[in-house]
Amino acid sequence: MSIDYSDRSARLLGILEIGEQEGFVISHLPDVRWLTGFSGSSGLVLLSRSGTILITDGRYSEQVKTECPGLEVLIRPGAPGNYLGPLLEHKRLRTLRIQAPEMSWAQVKTWQEEWSDIAIVPAGEELESLRVVKSEPELALIQRALEITEQVFEEVISSLEEGISENDVAAEIDYLQRKKGASGSAFDTIVAFSENAALPHARPGPRQLKRGDSILMDFGCVVQGYHSDMTRTVSFGQANKQFLDAYEAVHSALRHAQDGAIAGITGASLDGLARDRLTSHGFGNAFNHSLGHGVGLEIHESPSVSIRNQHSLVAGSIITLEPGVYIPGQFGIRIENMVQLSDHGCLPLNTLSTDLIRL
Repeated sequence: MSIDYSDRSARLLGILEIGEQEGFVISHLPDVRWLTGFSGSSGLVLLSRSGTILITDGRYSEQVKTECPGLEVLIRPGAPGNYLGPLLEHKRLRTLRIQAPEMSWAQVKTWQEEWSDIAIVPAGEELESLRVVKSEPELALIQRALEITEQVFEEVISSLEEGISENDVAAEIDYLQRKKGASGSAFDTIVAFSENAALPHARPGPRQLKRGDSILMDFGCVVQGYHSDMTRTVSFGQANKQFLDAYEAVHSALRHAQDGAIAGITGASLDGLARDRLTSHGFGNAFNHSLGHGVGLEIHESPSVSIRNQHSLVAGSIITLEPGVYIPGQFGIRIENMVQLSDHGCLPLNTLSTDLIRL
């Protein structure tokens, strides 16, 4: 199932309501990839009513032939922004919209000094609003990435034994995901035993597994640019009552949030569903991060599922739901699923159970 990049450019132009003498420069590489299919590490796009142009360097002269057939491409040495001026002059553009949050002040200042007759203004959220709604091809790639992640999880937990280190487990996860077809890990894999898991973004280390430990694993992979993200916490041996109570609280919060996840709810309200459920179990103060985030070409992208997001979540967006409880010096528990929102609720993308696994 292929992606129609020309349709994406047309839709973006449509909602931008861009004038004859206006241009929009896309410099954020995930946005460049979404708009053109180009996956290189250096490039920018100039979008105007006269067409879409990608500027990149000679390292990618062959790559763009495969990734961007039919797209006008300028191959130039050095930084692509250095060649934007002549294009603006050739196209007689007098206003340039930029992705201000993604650009350095030094670059903007240079352009302002060089182009005194061109107005540089920040773009709105039009591109973000298109990216947040995932198409069927995008959904298929995310599901494939998540399928690999779930397969790796099942293989890894079946091989856990006393004496293995967090580093060992993390390395095995990364290796297996690549072996199964991923281009890489979605982020730095988190594997944390017992007290180390009380750090939500723990880094794997030499800590060795022993009976009575809990194991938190948070990882994902990338397939053709699209990411997966999953967390599971398992018990290695006998778990104490506090851990079991906390696990039930997190599990209940996840189910409650998943039941309430629907297009139209605000990010803050959805976050609140999980937070209130944890509070009812006595663990509200032990949840110290947001409930979730959007996932796609970036591991963290719009929309935010947090108390700070008062905007309504839209149908077609794919988000994570990842409530947690963290008890310093003892354990951390997080369970994370991915869902796609619709007007009728949400489609869970995970297939694995979230019930506690006891090894």
